[in-house]
Amino acid sequence: MSIYLELPDVDKHFPFRSLICGGDELCYPHWHKEIEIIYVTKGRLNLGINDTPIRMEQGEIQFINGGDVHYFLASPESERVVIQFDLNLFQEVAALGDSGYSLRDLFTEMEHSSQSWPEGAAARIIPLIESIYEEDTQRREGYAYMIKARMFELLTVILREIPKSRIKREPKFSEDTLTQSRETMERLERIFAYVEQHYQKAISLNELARYMGFSPYYFTKLFKRNTGMTFVAFLNEYRLNKAKWILLNEDLPMSAVAEAAGFGSVKTFHHFFKDATGISPLRYHKTIFRNNSARMQEESAGADLYDRDIKTSGG
Repeated sequence: MSIYLELPDVDKHFPFRSLICGGDELCYPHWHKEIEIIYVTKGRLNLGINDTPIRMEQGEIQFINGGDVHYFLASPESERVVIQFDLNLFQEVAALGDSGYSLRDLFTEMEHSSQSWPEGAAARIIPLIESIYEEDTQRREGYAYMIKARMFELLTVILREIPKSRIKREPKFSEDTLTQSRETMERLERIFAYVEQHYQKAISLNELARYMGFSPYYFTKLFKRNTGMTFVAFLNEYRLNKAKWILLNEDLPMSAVAEAAGFGSVKTFHHFFKDATGISPLRYHKTIFRNNSARMQEESAGADLYDRDIKTSGG
């Protein structure tokens, strides 16, 4: 299985995201320049970092440095909170104090596993992770400021309480490689932006290669090496995801869905959709859209009942 570059969906002005993941699915080896924090909230988690297998128990924390290759084995009945961030999130501080000790050094040289932390350190970091995830999920007014405040608190705990690793650790990819990867990511971002702007029209590999100033051969190798899939597979998956969103949220004829998602015909759309999901787009729409509508009606009825109860009780 090839190792691929992952491009986390983060805002370049606020390079951060959080998510919660179940353990039912295998996650293939990949890497990214963002630092990743794993906090196991349920069960046991089996993963690997730079070819080293790791087992995490509930309540444990693992940092994954930018550039480190990592994967997750299927770990049924497990659950984890994932936080990914770029060091640009801390752009206010180029170095810590007068020591010249950089943030990159701090995260590279720290003990990455809570199993090696002093007693009490994990207990101070876990509430910060939970608060960060809650703020990102609820997104109340000022949530970005609170997330950044909590991240700075987390940074302070790491600086004051987390020891340096006794093992000299080098990222799987060197700083030179990471610099090259930034250039690669800029190219990929241009490709993705082009697809976003033109996916409703026919897009050929040769056309996009010319737009990027590459030969079709070089473009094909570049895209496959850094995404783990061919451009044609990516484009079909992109259009399928657009179609799923439409099917979930709108009640349109299948011909209109196919056109809006960029498929050349309903027949092509039907073929790709059924091949990817196992069911036809019409059945998918009827099942999901009907369930969503029923749930919304139930929620509305529950709200009406609650209002009547409040009025009856004089609340």
